[in-house]
Amino acid sequence: MIKSVFLRRIVLLILAAVLLSGILSGGIYILVTQRLYTDMRAKELIPIARTIADMMTDAPESSDAYPHGIWPLLDRENKNFLGASLHIYNELGQSVMNPPQNRPAEPDRAGEVSPPDLGEPQILGMIDSDLKTVLSGSEISVIRKSGDGRSYLVVGVPIVSGGKAVGAIIFTKAMSELNETLRGLNVTLVISTLTAFLFMLIPAYFGTKRLIVPIRQMRLVAAAMAEGDYTVRADETAKGEIGELGRSMNVFAAESARLEQTRRDYVANVSHELRTPIASIRAMGETLRDNMTKTDDKKVLFYNNIVRESMRLSRLVDDLLELSRLQAAESIQKKTFDLREVLQNVTDMYSHIAEESEVTLNIEQNPDSPVPVFSNPDRAEQLLVILLDNALKHTPEGGEISLTLQQTPDSVAVTVANTGETIPPEDLPHIFERFYKVDKSHSGGGTGLGLSIAKEIVKGLGEAIHAKSADGNTQFCFTLGRGA
Repeated sequence: MIKSVFLRRIVLLILAAVLLSGILSGGIYILVTQRLYTDMRAKELIPIARTIADMMTDAPESSDAYPHGIWPLLDRENKNFLGASLHIYNELGQSVMNPPQNRPAEPDRAGEVSPPDLGEPQILGMIDSDLKTVLSGSEISVIRKSGDGRSYLVVGVPIVSGGKAVGAIIFTKAMSELNETLRGLNVTLVISTLTAFLFMLIPAYFGTKRLIVPIRQMRLVAAAMAEGDYTVRADETAKGEIGELGRSMNVFAAESARLEQTRRDYVANVSHELRTPIASIRAMGETLRDNMTKTDDKKVLFYNNIVRESMRLSRLVDDLLELSRLQAAESIQKKTFDLREVLQNVTDMYSHIAEESEVTLNIEQNPDSPVPVFSNPDRAEQLLVILLDNALKHTPEGGEISLTLQQTPDSVAVTVANTGETIPPEDLPHIFERFYKVDKSHSGGGTGLGLSIAKEIVKGLGEAIHAKSADGNTQFCFTLGRGA
């Protein structure tokens, strides 16, 4: 099964979707998380800076209080600065406490006070502009890059006394330390994505395999039908579109089998239709050639039979050519005309034929007012001729044929009905198909193409035709549009 190209493509598509989803999610996570984590650390440092600023404001301004009160306390609490370095400045921007020792100047052995540790020069230069902002009374939370190219989180809070800034508390924390924490989370994310990718291999394979099996079976069914075997059937028990496809293929197979049988029946019927007149013409021609007819009346009879049989051949050929022309034509030219003229022509043509066949023909009398339709008059008459011919063939002596009109503002419905035979319900949906005959053993009286020609004419006119049959009464109805 793994050799299936479709299976490999589906599995790869699923895995690619999982991998791409993990990559996109991870990328978005890394970008968003770094910013959120930095903001979180800044929000944690700002309250600490405010607390220190309050301590500096409330402390006595004696020389003993600062070196021996505040600085030892800050040294002891340095572990609570979240790994950030503390910088304290006075109102003149002079540093009174800087990393790395985070303690003020202390007296030396000679009793002189040494200057406080000013810390790393690159950091002090980095925060010069931020120090001015804090000393103006504003709090800051920014990311700065130092002279050595390293990035730092800078958080600053002013020391306020008497309504004005008298100093600044500034924390700096290397972004590399923050990124180190995030790096562990990112590694975890990558590992989880790869794990999900690997775990998806199994369900993707078996899930796709369940999809491939019925498709492969349908391919085999299609191949069998292509070779002419219409007895095969696809599995239509699957749910969803696969089951619907299977049902569609089975319907197609059944319909193709029926059409193939119809074609074979038609070929047999047409072969018989051709063979009978040809054999008759040949037999009578050989008789005349061998001068086996003794009387002139016999010769005339043979000549008449030859003409009649040749006319049967001509009708068959004409029907086949007419059907081909109708199927090849793009459209039929239409115009507005009075349907009464067509009805009059049909009445004049079939009144005598029906009388000879001992069939009653009831044609609705021409209305007093015109019946305008937008169609093709020749094709409309041809439709009536086909339907009346068909009715005459299937109406026994003493039967009745009727032709009626039903007018609406948009169209005129023409109905040809006859008594006699009833078309079986299973044959009714197929009577307009090519080569179809209700009576499969019927060998005369037509080629079985008349109703197919009628269907093609109606299709070319953009109209509709249908048939119904019950209780010995059959009706064929077609419409003709009124036009714009």
